Amino acid sequence: MIVFFSLIFLIAAAVVWFFEFNPTGYRMSVSRRASFEEIADNVYVNRDYAGSREEIIRLIGEAKSRDAVFFGSLTCLDHTVIMICDDEKLLAKLGGDHDTQTVLFPVKKSYISVSAEYLTVDVLAHELTHAELYERLSGKAFLRIPTWFDEGIALQNDYREQYAPEAWAEQTDNGKNTVAHEAMDTAAEFYSGTKEDRRFRYLNAKHDVAE
Repeated sequence: MIVFFSLIFLIAAAVVWFFEFNPTGYRMSVSRRASFEEIADNVYVNRDYAGSREEIIRLIGEAKSRDAVFFGSLTCLDHTVIMICDDEKLLAKLGGDHDTQTVLFPVKKSYISVSAEYLTVDVLAHELTHAELYERLSGKAFLRIPTWFDEGIALQNDYREQYAPEAWAEQTDNGKNTVAHEAMDTAAEFYSGTKEDRRFRYLNAKHDVAE
């Protein structure tokens, strides 16, 4: 009996930890949290959000339209949850202010977290591109996709000037100084170093996928 109840306790503690203190688990349970409200299908915002909910819906609509043109159609919307948040404590629990996390179990589903600071059409289109790409990949392919290719695809729908072809030409000296794919295959490689290091990899990834 002691072993049985100890096992039950450990399982319960693991569940509580996953959904309360793990960013992926927290995102998966946002729809059930009193601190968030649904303002459109699969779109959630923290209840005390200071900005305009109508503006959120408008920007997401523009991002969806941009991605639909790129892919031909969007298949990820029923399996993608978008969370907009301007609360620093809640953002810490979500584990990111502009990123996409995808789980494969119990079904493949993507969770996009965007803070008020990054709430633009470009960032939303970027993150939705991740979600759409993941939706179209098998589980095996999803786990094996090179990070440079994943980000390069997302950047095709991200029109920010810092990732423009002109920025690539200037910073790489028209292609003389680039990053090899094998040096940015993994997330650990791609996202390492300074902000400038990462931005340079983003530039190369966007250019190479476009080519």
